[in-house]
Amino acid sequence: MMYEWWGSGAPWYGMFFGPIAMIAFIALAVLVVAWAVRALGAGWRSDGSERTPLDVLKDRFARGEIDQAEYEKRRQVLSRP
Repeated sequence: MMYEWWGSGAPWYGMFFGPIAMIAFIALAVLVVAWAVRALGAGWRSDGSERTPLDVLKDRFARGEIDQAEYEKRRQVLSRP
């Protein structure tokens, strides 16, 4: 059967929009997978806000949850090599 330009059932602009739609679909799929991985907590951390135990101790002392003696005792324990 010979291919007909008009009446073949496939519009001519499908040659242009088909590849564009495929690229958009792949990009959307990658974004959805990346969002799901980050939402589940298995993603990367780009904000650089990893807190050390000493930072948490300083915050607790600043909020008044522990007194100075407790702070010094725990700081010495955390500072050991």
